[in-house]
Amino acid sequence: MVESAEGELTILHDLDLNLAKGDSLAIVGSSGSGKSTLLGLLAGLDLPSGGTVLLAGKDLGELDEDQRARLRAEHVGFVFQSFQLLDSLNALENVMLPLELEGHGDARQRARALLERVGLGQRLSHYP
Repeated sequence: MVESAEGELTILHDLDLNLAKGDSLAIVGSSGSGKSTLLGLLAGLDLPSGGTVLLAGKDLGELDEDQRARLRAEHVGFVFQSFQLLDSLNALENVMLPLELEGHGDARQRARALLERVGLGQRLSHYP
């Protein structure tokens, strides 16, 4: 369960969602219907006011922020409404940046493979 700051409005209640590895999910709904709240819970960015959220078999409420961040990096992908891209970097460079910051020596190759995986292999040098 997740309640608003006002305490009286229940945003999500009695929700059971199971996704298998490799599944994709689109969450749609009207403004204020709980989409962002659900995504925040699924990624461990927020914690429920009641109940549990399991990701990869781990209860997110029992993990500290660093543990939730590692789990999120391994198991969750987002497409944000505002793409959070750097205008001065092309698509390949934007994907490479976090990989390089994490110390991946093969950042260019991994970034290229990720972009190809989502159908953007022909747009590596395009800017946002």
